[in-house]
Amino acid sequence: MCGLTGYAGPAPLVSVERLAVMRDVLAHRGPDDAGLWVGSGGGLSVGLAHRRLAVVDLDPRGRQPLWHGEVGRGGIGVVFNGEIYNHRALRAELEAEGVRFATETDTEVIPAAYRRWGLGFVERLQGMWALALWDGERLVLARDRVGIKPLFVAEVGGGVVFGSEIKAVMASGRVAGGVDGVDVQALHDYLGLGYVPGPRTMLRGVRQVEPGSVWVYSAKGVERRRWWRPRFSRTAGRAEARPLTATAAEVRERLVEAVEARLMADVPLGMFLSGGLDSTAVLWAMRELGAEREAFTIRFDEAGFDESAVAGRVAKALGARHRVETVRPDPAAVVEALAPAMDQPFADSSAIAVWYLCRLARRSVTVALGGDGGDEVFAGYRTHFAWWLAKRWRGLPAGVRAGVARAVERLPVGHGKVSFDLKARAFVAAASRPAVAAHAAFKTWLSEDARHALVQSDEAVEATDRVFEAAAVGVGLDAVLAADLGVYLPDDILVKLDRMSMLHGLEARVPLLDHRLVEAAGRWPAGHKLRWPVTKVALRAALVGRVPAEVLGRRKAGFNVPMARWLVGPLAPLVEAMASSATVGALVDGRAVRALIAEHRGRHRDHSRALWALVCLMLFLDRKLLDRQA
Repeated sequence: MCGLTGYAGPAPLVSVERLAVMRDVLAHRGPDDAGLWVGSGGGLSVGLAHRRLAVVDLDPRGRQPLWHGEVGRGGIGVVFNGEIYNHRALRAELEAEGVRFATETDTEVIPAAYRRWGLGFVERLQGMWALALWDGERLVLARDRVGIKPLFVAEVGGGVVFGSEIKAVMASGRVAGGVDGVDVQALHDYLGLGYVPGPRTMLRGVRQVEPGSVWVYSAKGVERRRWWRPRFSRTAGRAEARPLTATAAEVRERLVEAVEARLMADVPLGMFLSGGLDSTAVLWAMRELGAEREAFTIRFDEAGFDESAVAGRVAKALGARHRVETVRPDPAAVVEALAPAMDQPFADSSAIAVWYLCRLARRSVTVALGGDGGDEVFAGYRTHFAWWLAKRWRGLPAGVRAGVARAVERLPVGHGKVSFDLKARAFVAAASRPAVAAHAAFKTWLSEDARHALVQSDEAVEATDRVFEAAAVGVGLDAVLAADLGVYLPDDILVKLDRMSMLHGLEARVPLLDHRLVEAAGRWPAGHKLRWPVTKVALRAALVGRVPAEVLGRRKAGFNVPMARWLVGPLAPLVEAMASSATVGALVDGRAVRALIAEHRGRHRDHSRALWALVCLMLFLDRKLLDRQA
């Protein structure tokens, strides 16, 4: 895993010295090596820079930018972040056509594949990647199908500056940061979701290359193309169209295939184990393949936040060496450590737990497999249950719904792990809306009205529903899952995993997001994913008799931290600092903020998610991480 950055424009957009600065702010992503190249062609000046974490082929000839052919003389250069799991098969196919390679890296296959198949080369790649490729006339930027690896772009000076993280783009000095650079629509969405949905970022001048997309820059301009999206069968709602036993068998086949591909490494490898169904499935596949199995788990002392006992029993049953670390965090110190990794506001508090987990794993391994993506592929979130219930709710008489809503308002407020009152209030507030809009609202922490009251701006903003509706494909559960795959997965779940793992120089791999598995799941009947009251129906069926029964019967626990309590305890000083921050006050109404704080402290409402989002906004603004660098 690595970090990449660079530029292309009608003239050099940055100096060589500045390009090196852009590269080296990504040193945490690639501590093993660094490279840089500048040149020109086709009416463009180009710079490519890279930081390397060596995982496959540790030979120094794998340094990037890596060239296939003669440097600057018809050769194709690439900087690359990720892994191409089918690189050996592609190499063999190309060698059979007379192509010769100078290294054994997966990276060199990329420019060779581009030379052979043109822009269609991305469809031949299996894995996770973000890349920048220069062919002497045009710059090609591409990102993997589901957005596992990040890539940010700013269009400036008639050209483009890009990087694996926003901090590299900002280090170019070509994009304004600070309060004046904040994208108000992104701020509105963020205060509801806790993350910024792409392709926007919190800064007006910076955008994300969307998952499954290719952007091509040349002297003629820019061309953008989306080459992959989730697909769903039109008959996916008919559970009787395919036996569950057939789907379960396909799950096992695809799972083993996906895990086998991700065992490719020339460095120590392990896996994250939570004791939940998804990570257990990955560990089972590792055992089926006869792979070495070292599993890592963290536990919190707080009641309701510890799954280590179940994880221990799973590890024992599946023959894994198991390392457990008890976490007694100093939340303020953890926040200080995390803040540099999140170069735009990000308020999924489970990032704290992932930070500890990655730190534990990195002490022993360089690569770790995890179960991320299982909820989006197999339908495992509480919000998927909420979607099912909402269909029934909308059929109830209005008077009954109003009575339930009044009863929910009288529920006592808890500060536990995703408390019942929090879920109930979220449900009744959104369930009467159309399916995808209701699903979006189930994932939203503050209502549209509350956010309009918070944000200090005269700019018009659109409802956050729009990003989920734009990503939705098909109908019913399919539309809901497509929205999660298109928004929540790449902009929250995978951001968290990428930044926390890279902060520790650890490569995290996600076998449940193998595109062959994702595409197969799109063809399965909806009833093989969600069948009240069971989630992940096919995955559970696939593992019956193969993993401990208690895992198959467990409800989803989530990887949460006790944020509601922390905000009135060890993090209370950060809340006070946020409430009095002048920079936060320039964007957010102070009276509305104080009202949220008072309601949370008085246990009238659990506003922990919204308050944590505001604290993360303060850290983004007041640390001046993204101010213009001269």
